[in-house]
Amino acid sequence: MKKRVMHKISAIFGASLFFFLYILPHLSYAQQITLMSYNCENAFDTIHDVGKNDFEYLPDGNRHWSRGKLFYKLNGIGKTIMAVEESRPVDIVCLNEVENDSVLTWLTCKTPLAAVGYKYVMTNSADVRGVDVALLYSPFTFHVINHYSIRAKTTTPTRDVLYVSGVTLSHDTLDIFAVHLPSKLNGLIGEENRCVVARTICSSIDSIYNIRKNANIVVMGDFNDGPKSKVIKNEFSHLTDLMAHEKQGSYKYKGVWQCIDHILVNEKLLPRVSSSGVMANPMLLEEDTKYGGVKPYRTYVGFKYNGGYSDHLPVFARFTF
Repeated sequence: MKKRVMHKISAIFGASLFFFLYILPHLSYAQQITLMSYNCENAFDTIHDVGKNDFEYLPDGNRHWSRGKLFYKLNGIGKTIMAVEESRPVDIVCLNEVENDSVLTWLTCKTPLAAVGYKYVMTNSADVRGVDVALLYSPFTFHVINHYSIRAKTTTPTRDVLYVSGVTLSHDTLDIFAVHLPSKLNGLIGEENRCVVARTICSSIDSIYNIRKNANIVVMGDFNDGPKSKVIKNEFSHLTDLMAHEKQGSYKYKGVWQCIDHILVNEKLLPRVSSSGVMANPMLLEEDTKYGGVKPYRTYVGFKYNGGYSDHLPVFARFTF
């Protein structure tokens, strides 16, 4: 009990110190808000969730997953989030493929992120493997007003969309949809399911516009589709894809870089964008001995433990209010 109390006191002190050293000096100027999206590639804990197919990520599973490997991975994810900005922490982070509340608690309290004081909200999806979508946020720069999950009527279970509404220090409201759309494994069925989820999101956006015509809309996450796909070009035609002209992809498949992680914004928010891109930090890459160049430094190659953090690279966008 005493250790738990001391840990809470230490966390509070660390977060407060971080606020006074890195956040407070920026408050007298125009506020910068940085958003980031990162697919964590199967951030599972080591305990079976009843009703979920997470067996390969158990200690006796095919991958021989362990607490040591999990905490090494989470520490790497924490370092990745901290590396996006040099002088201040990222304000809002969309995370894909995180299993549950335990994983998020360890990530925010047992890694370099502990000093930031991140809070989080997440979905509880019907995904058969049990992976979910989460949103980390700094309570010093973003105040969450409302959040809930949105479940689309797809033909097979998939991840829920996480909707979060909140206010920045500049008193601007952001309406954020954190997504992880269905994969390409089922071909045309998967594409139609991605379109179904996209239409569900667009319906929610229309509902927001009925209440607030000048809403600031963000849709971000792993779309499992590129900038020229039917989902991006047709279903989200009223939004601007900040990754549309990125030369650096966020995912490499059979030697070809693709940008399947996106940050979409509406017309109202677009003038606020100061920069955006894919974070290709050297610590997230390794040599691609088969196809040449480099590739994401992933956790597993097949069933062989590789020691990396993810098979995706993060994407980010900075906004000035």
